[in-house]
Amino acid sequence: MYYGHAAEVAIRAALYLGARPPGELSPVQDIADDTKLPKAYLSKIIQRLAQAGLVRTFRGPGGGIELGKSPEAITLGALVTAVEGRADLERCALGIGECSAANPCALHARWSPLRNESMRLLEDTTLAAVLQDMPRPRNEKQSAARRGGRASNQEIISERQDRP
Repeated sequence: MYYGHAAEVAIRAALYLGARPPGELSPVQDIADDTKLPKAYLSKIIQRLAQAGLVRTFRGPGGGIELGKSPEAITLGALVTAVEGRADLERCALGIGECSAANPCALHARWSPLRNESMRLLEDTTLAAVLQDMPRPRNEKQSAARRGGRASNQEIISERQDRP
């Protein structure tokens, strides 16, 4: 994909939060454990997402993190932009700073349509759409038992999809 590791972490964390029941707060440690992300790095990414209004954080006992908007209102593009800015999405394929239609690099004509399509995909894809398309676990009871009874992202997604 055309975004960096910070954006990947932001997307994974947002998917985790989007799979939680509305109003349920998730401690950073739980997100880090369940997504296999480093807690310190995840905390920095969460701060950027909070500054952009994509998540809300609550301190103290019983505190944690939740989405700042509904999964339908958060696009992958908003998550990427919040943590990496637009510059990474718009950069030259060869790393030339002045690459544009007026001053193209050797790959500009081939790269530009791909970059534009990728940007459109990120801007048009919501968390809700990704959550809806995520595969369901094969054996939910075994998965929960291995984790000591805690539900996984996919189990919560399955539970949400099964609701009327």
